[in-house]
Amino acid sequence: MQSLAHILVPFFGCAMIFGIVYVTMTANHRENMAMIAQGMNPKEENGKSHSKLRIALLLFFVPIGILIGNLVHEFFGLDAEPAAVVFSFFMGGFALVATYFIERFVKHSDEE
Repeated sequence: MQSLAHILVPFFGCAMIFGIVYVTMTANHRENMAMIAQGMNPKEENGKSHSKLRIALLLFFVPIGILIGNLVHEFFGLDAEPAAVVFSFFMGGFALVATYFIERFVKHSDEE
């Protein structure tokens, strides 16, 4: 039974990832088709301001938070997992706040 689980878990994991990507892509396609049907241009920004910047900063700062949590564990003797989780959330929040201020700065410099 255990060998069957070793085969099925990766299979269903890959199937789940494929399903998520497929649903996301079809939803995006339907949204673009609806915008075209209403006479809008789907290539223009439509309220999704700088989502790539937000994701990039999160993907940059969360691992740094995990690293800081592991360093705090080494130097101050805190438990490893809670320290890594706390600092990853802290740095993720810092990334979101930084994204907000960067978007605000870009928006104000575009208006001038």
